[in-house]
Amino acid sequence: MSDSYLATLERLAEQCDSGGHQLCLQTFECRVALDGRVAAKSSSEMAAKFDAGRERLKLQFEQPSEAWTTSALLRTARDLLLTPPTSNPWWRSISITTALARLGERGLSADVVVRTGFARDLIKVIVRDAAMFWSASRLEYVNEVEIPDVLAPWVALLQADTSLVVHKNELPPHIASVALARDLGGLAEQWIRSAAIGHIVGWRVEDYLRVERAPRDVVLKGGKDVMLWVTERFTLTYLPEWRASSLQWEQMFIADPSETANSAGVPLPLLQERMVTTEMVNNALRAKLIDRVDEEFEQRALGDSSIAALARLLEAGQYDTALHMAQKFHEALPQTMHFAMAYAFCLIIIDPARARSTLETFQPSVGSVNAAIRDVNLAACALIERDLPSARKHVASITTETDDAAWFWDPVSLLSTDPHVRYCPIGEWLEQFAEAAMMLTQRTDGAPSSES
Repeated sequence: MSDSYLATLERLAEQCDSGGHQLCLQTFECRVALDGRVAAKSSSEMAAKFDAGRERLKLQFEQPSEAWTTSALLRTARDLLLTPPTSNPWWRSISITTALARLGERGLSADVVVRTGFARDLIKVIVRDAAMFWSASRLEYVNEVEIPDVLAPWVALLQADTSLVVHKNELPPHIASVALARDLGGLAEQWIRSAAIGHIVGWRVEDYLRVERAPRDVVLKGGKDVMLWVTERFTLTYLPEWRASSLQWEQMFIADPSETANSAGVPLPLLQERMVTTEMVNNALRAKLIDRVDEEFEQRALGDSSIAALARLLEAGQYDTALHMAQKFHEALPQTMHFAMAYAFCLIIIDPARARSTLETFQPSVGSVNAAIRDVNLAACALIERDLPSARKHVASITTETDDAAWFWDPVSLLSTDPHVRYCPIGEWLEQFAEAAMMLTQRTDGAPSSES
């Protein structure tokens, strides 16, 4: 609704009020119409402000509590569950189980959330990561890859499937898709349904504790699609990323909130924590039916998960292996910016000049998240080359919202002999850059450094 339309209604209501409501024949319909439009505008503004990612990021260093929103609890449980239990595993485990406990208090049991809401994404991530290491270990031009202990049993399952050998030169996401369509897929489904929640949290597929769960224990009253709808509406900001069934449930909820909540088996106050408008649902359905953007979101998800898997190789110090894998991604889909950026990202500490040359070919929209990530990576190249003026120039170009997060090279670590990657908001990286810039300035102003 335009501001001019609302302003016109306000003027009419004021004129009617000053004239003793003769225009509306004392029915006060002038106020009813205005109040309805004001409420609709307020709902639209609330719906537009929702950002599941920010709900998570602003609390990422805290343990879940009953004061958190449902979105923050679900995103925390989901994001950490999809993160390998290799870094700070105790903190991760406590955070996941606490978030699940708080969700249980709101009517969403851990079994329903994990075994139905997150099941598909978790299995995809684990098998895709395992495929990454399995594929990397089979490359002829790299030494034996060190496979993380948590993934070793999953990689062994891939190794045991001799039919996968013919796919060894394919991209890991393709290998994972093939594996999931075969015996490994059935085994993973059995694991997600019958393993103890603690062992699912730990990605433990070897000698895991089996528990009995009836079908009714892993779904809500309205069935499997209901939990997928609840999961998506609180963890995915943009509606075109939702399943069509989730959009249909949202349509029903907008039309009749109480009846839909009762049919779904979800407390109404919980569902009312997020506002979604009819226009948003219709636009998302139109995009799915006419614009066919599903492929775009699927490709983006593929890119994000593959880059995360590359980051795990970089975390383990396997820089050359990560670069070779990134090169395979980039050569397979040269027009996909995610993979081109990933290739340049892996190059940064190996050959910053070549990484910079690759990054400078990108032309993302000014002020976009991709533009900010490119400038962060260009600044990282400059830090490695000890070119502080250039690094500051690239940092000054960053104009996007600083809550957006991605995998970055830690700027302080780039000045050491042990560079490492981490996932953080752009704003947090900029704070660390200021510290790195100060360190580099002190080195330049002092005695000549052997690193110069």
